[in-house]
Amino acid sequence: MSAALVAALRSAPVPRPALLVSGGTREPGLDDDLQISLWTCYRLRTRGFDDAHPAWDDHPALAQFLSALEARWERGLRSLRETTPAVVLDGTGAAELRKHHAFWHPRREMRSALRDIHGDAYGSRDERTHSVLFTVTLRDLDCGTGVDEMPAPTLALANALSLFGLHQRLVGALVGFLTAVDTIGGDPFAQLLPVQCPPDDVRLGFTACHELHARLVQHVHAACESGRSSLRGRWLLPHARVNVGC
Repeated sequence: MSAALVAALRSAPVPRPALLVSGGTREPGLDDDLQISLWTCYRLRTRGFDDAHPAWDDHPALAQFLSALEARWERGLRSLRETTPAVVLDGTGAAELRKHHAFWHPRREMRSALRDIHGDAYGSRDERTHSVLFTVTLRDLDCGTGVDEMPAPTLALANALSLFGLHQRLVGALVGFLTAVDTIGGDPFAQLLPVQCPPDDVRLGFTACHELHARLVQHVHAACESGRSSLRGRWLLPHARVNVGC
């Protein structure tokens, strides 16, 4: 599915293009094909690719394809529970984990962006849309770096952030996710900022961030224990440009 998507994006869309969504047999968060396809669609939407044909921008067939991917991904996220046991990484494992964090972890001015999202959701930031706030949140996150090496657990964190950030109805989940990012390694609810978003939505983001991150840590730990790299090799689209306005 992801290989067919990448190949299709390099050429002009044919009349009535058929982008077929594979149901997949793996859990969504561990499905490399699903996660790469999601990441590619999100990247095209928010920043673009140098060699993607411009006719795909806002193409209805691609929008329908992404919608089907997101439906499966959101169902998977809503079914998550914090069940992955915590593991302790040694120095080698911690260094390996930093390679994954460098890919997905939103860092710069996260608390400021979180406050803006709170305000935007309740009318105090009328001059800025939710999607623009999401772009600000991610401006220190270079999702084009090393994507060909990133396994599904890493892409899942980036794609959860994109799903929550690009849909106004999921603003509560975005708040929960971003707050959880800031509390990884401590009590996840001890530092929860006061929010007016629906509690279930906030908890969805919190749970998704913590469980997906626990799975990533476990993936890194298992790789180190077996003496292999936690990264994988796969060729994808070349490094991307940033679209005008993003």
